[in-house]
Amino acid sequence: MGKCIKVSALIVAMGAAMLVMSCSDTRYLSEAQVRTLYKNSRSLNETAAFLAGTDISKNSPLYGLTQDNRYAAYRQYMDGIWENYKKKNLANIESWRRKHVKDDGSGLVMYPFSGPDILNALAFFPGADEFVMIGLELPGNVPDPLHYKGPDIYMELWKIKNSLRTILQLNLFRTIEMAADFKADSFSNITGVMMFFLARYRYQILDIQKIYIDRTGEIKRGEPKPFEKNAEGVEFTFRKRAGAPVKVARFFSVDLSDGSLTRLQGFSSFLSGKKNFTTFIKSASYLLSYDTFRILRSYLLAGSRFLLQEDSGIPYRFFEAKDWNISLHGTYRVIAIFANRFQKDLDEAMKKNNRGPLPFDFGYGFEPEKSNIMIAVKKPRKG
Repeated sequence: MGKCIKVSALIVAMGAAMLVMSCSDTRYLSEAQVRTLYKNSRSLNETAAFLAGTDISKNSPLYGLTQDNRYAAYRQYMDGIWENYKKKNLANIESWRRKHVKDDGSGLVMYPFSGPDILNALAFFPGADEFVMIGLELPGNVPDPLHYKGPDIYMELWKIKNSLRTILQLNLFRTIEMAADFKADSFSNITGVMMFFLARYRYQILDIQKIYIDRTGEIKRGEPKPFEKNAEGVEFTFRKRAGAPVKVARFFSVDLSDGSLTRLQGFSSFLSGKKNFTTFIKSASYLLSYDTFRILRSYLLAGSRFLLQEDSGIPYRFFEAKDWNISLHGTYRVIAIFANRFQKDLDEAMKKNNRGPLPFDFGYGFEPEKSNIMIAVKKPRKG
């Protein structure tokens, strides 16, 4: 009997310790805390579901809009193309990741040249707590379907369809298409498309806020005055399900070239405070191979503990064997438009040390059998 009491006391003590740990970890919130802190969560998720073509409660003010034949056609199209994307890419990424990606991205994932692609970032690094995403596009506002009348609302939905036509088929955004398709005042803006991805990937949005980086490198919320703003963006707070850890994704509209980063001292200061992160690069137009992007290239090499990219990212020659463990996957090729970015050393390394094909589209491969990935893990410093 005495032993049972001791064991029970031990279990209670362990439970109390776990509770303290849980309470001290701000990533985990009770449902009461969620209701108190994130009062707009329900409305945001209903809007995201409407944009994504997923189920909406009959009690939602948006439900009536979903009963129109035009919405039914939109939803049918999105269901079909999403299921195809899941089968062809998403499920295969998740399976391949579990075998080959030993770093789950816990902490921060840095994703330059991302556009609104929170989808691939989460597929490869579901354990990350924070994502910093950077692109040229303005973030735009949270779409308001009730603001539109008559056929205009369905025209806006088809703009989302158009903006997603390439990523849901080839798993990339084309820069030239984004310039035409992404408009800050449209459903098809950065914020709207990120909401679409989170809803389709079954994440729960807790909050969305406009943010900016001020001249000192601090994140501020709300609308900045012109002289205060160094970079504007949007911040998503979300989680996979009730009880799951809370994640934050911040997208910033910034030109990452050397000239721009030199001028934007506040944003550069913000970046300098991020260290020991995971870097994710895909479909980056080979910009990091140019001398006009040396600042960003050096920053990523210095600050990354783990890096996953395809050949349009940091050139292979910058990864010195004394600093990095490298694994190569897939097939190396360069499409005609980027023929002058061919890397002879990477081609030779791929042929010699390849760890096998990829089962999904990635980067400018367009097809699994023509796609490649390089994983670079930083070696511990001696001494």
